[in-house]
Amino acid sequence: MGTATTTLDRPIVATTSRIAPYAASVFSSALLLFLIQPMVAKQLLPRFGGAAAVWTACLMFFQFLLLLGYLYADWSARRLSFLAQGWTHAALVAAAGLAMWIPVRAPSPATALDHPVWGVVGLLAGGIGLPYFVLSSTSPLLQSWYAGVEQRPVPYRLYALSNLGSLLALLAYPFLVEPALELPSQMTAWRLTYLLFAVFAVAVALRAAGCRAHGRPAPVAHSRVGLRQKAFWVALAACPSILLLAVTNELCQDIAPIPLLWIAPLAVYLVTFIICFDHGPLFSRTALQILVPVAMVTLVWVQANPGKGLLTAGATCLGGLFVIAMFCHGRLAASKPEGSGVTSFYLCISVGGAMGGLFVGLAAPFLFADFRELQVGVAICLALSLRILFGYRSPWFPVACAGVAMVALHVFADMPNPDGVLLFKGRNFYGTVVLRQTSSVRTLLHGMTVHGSQFLTAHEDIARDEPTTYYGRRSGAGIALQRASAPQRVGVVGLGAGTLAAYGRPGDTYRFYEINPLVDELARSRFSFLKDSGASVETILGDARLSLQSEPPQDFDTLVLDAFSGDSIPMHLLTREAFQCYFGHLKHDGILAVHISNRYLDLAPVVANLAGAFGRRALRVASSGDARRGLTPASWMLVGPESAFLVETQKRAAGQFVTAEANRLWTDRYSNILGVLRRLGGAR
Repeated sequence: MGTATTTLDRPIVATTSRIAPYAASVFSSALLLFLIQPMVAKQLLPRFGGAAAVWTACLMFFQFLLLLGYLYADWSARRLSFLAQGWTHAALVAAAGLAMWIPVRAPSPATALDHPVWGVVGLLAGGIGLPYFVLSSTSPLLQSWYAGVEQRPVPYRLYALSNLGSLLALLAYPFLVEPALELPSQMTAWRLTYLLFAVFAVAVALRAAGCRAHGRPAPVAHSRVGLRQKAFWVALAACPSILLLAVTNELCQDIAPIPLLWIAPLAVYLVTFIICFDHGPLFSRTALQILVPVAMVTLVWVQANPGKGLLTAGATCLGGLFVIAMFCHGRLAASKPEGSGVTSFYLCISVGGAMGGLFVGLAAPFLFADFRELQVGVAICLALSLRILFGYRSPWFPVACAGVAMVALHVFADMPNPDGVLLFKGRNFYGTVVLRQTSSVRTLLHGMTVHGSQFLTAHEDIARDEPTTYYGRRSGAGIALQRASAPQRVGVVGLGAGTLAAYGRPGDTYRFYEINPLVDELARSRFSFLKDSGASVETILGDARLSLQSEPPQDFDTLVLDAFSGDSIPMHLLTREAFQCYFGHLKHDGILAVHISNRYLDLAPVVANLAGAFGRRALRVASSGDARRGLTPASWMLVGPESAFLVETQKRAAGQFVTAEANRLWTDRYSNILGVLRRLGGAR
């Protein structure tokens, strides 16, 4: 008698007509799920100030909706007949196909500013909620149908096929879709692809509805799953989910919230699913006993040592995530059930993923003053590894060790810093704000980027309100603001410590645009630039571009853009539509001063191209640092019409005119940050 071949032994692309529609539905649903994620998140960025937390909020929503989809699949598989399951799912697929064409109303500016997370969630729910829910439920539901309708073992390789589709979608977006198609075209292509998926999904649903067993489905094999096992699955899924979001935060907070940096950690996360569920464990238990502790230590190290460079930070974070996700997902794959337990298994995985997303997206900003969720993920991994890899049977000892490690990491993070005494640390949707003070200087930092400093007292020839850091009198902004003796109207995008107000004189008006309420509060309460300025100072809270678009022409003599020196640059402020808005608020001979000092990105060609598109010239002005005067090296672009001021500045400040290149112009529909990635080092 020959050896029987099960579904698990067959290739992913089945040779029989039975599994083909299931495979096509699962693959296309996964492709659509992960194409829409970076696509819709990129659409939302301009509405919420280009904050890196937009992606975190999106992932939280996606994981929660994935949980709802798995809940529906589990309930349907256990409670409904095949007839009811098939017609219900076919109706949902059709309803989602209609709902995705309905336009969504944007949240009010107040909601976007005061409750940005809920603003993101509301837009996602109204725009893609039902289609995403349907797509999320497809893989577990169809695998359950295959086991019940076709009377075959659960095809877990369909799960690997689902993850393969997800991975291909993630890799295709930054390298193929984003460079080739503008956002509206991307959305249209996605909707049309959904219609193709609907054909496959409805065909399978009708096949299930036509199954002769119209009672509740009888599983191929019944396996009772206890509460402890379910909790174990949830914990194994939650740990890499937390680390996925924590690593994404680490990479995006100081560069830019862009699809490429969103996708890299998510791709690593999905690769571990594919390997573990299709290939099996990549590392032996002995290897994991070495690799997992090393991964935990390196993740903590990279967070405790910022500024190590994109290459070092990226490789360390992604390598650590890969090892820990391989450990957790490998254990999940080894404990997967057969038959009726499949939907409960997927449900527990989605519960763990959603718990990780909700913790990082909602709980962490309220619990911690900075990004401590990576430490929490490492602590959970420690408890799991002690239990699984090192054989500690008592559940309390691993938990106690994880708690002690968490406390130790918390204390270590708050140890004295050579950069000064910590006066304040706070966190909100827009990032972490830190206030430090030495014996002579108070400094405001957003993430690891200095956003202004002030001398505590006057000394020698330096006044207390002397402009410092990037804003010295020989910097591009300083030159532009000192060019005229008549009263000036000045707009500034990005408040920081309010340093530029030091240039204000009686009769001047300085109008600051700041999206982060925490920065505004600290600039007013901990620095004196605003209150000591000779100018009339106004502060407008909210996204600068949205604020400017809602205002009448301001007739600025100078408009300063100071939002690109780090901490996730808002790219929607560097598009053709944005520059059209800026020039509409400038006088005919006004100057646009753009701060382009950045560790990783060379924004000079982008600014020069935009200037050329509006018939302006772009002059690059670099100024050197001076530690005694609190100055740091700075690079600015002064954009304006051909004028004696730009020519004279070019001579006096050794500036350099930057000509427009043949590169494609950045617009609201197109941007390419790969083209301006300067280097992988950490120095400015």
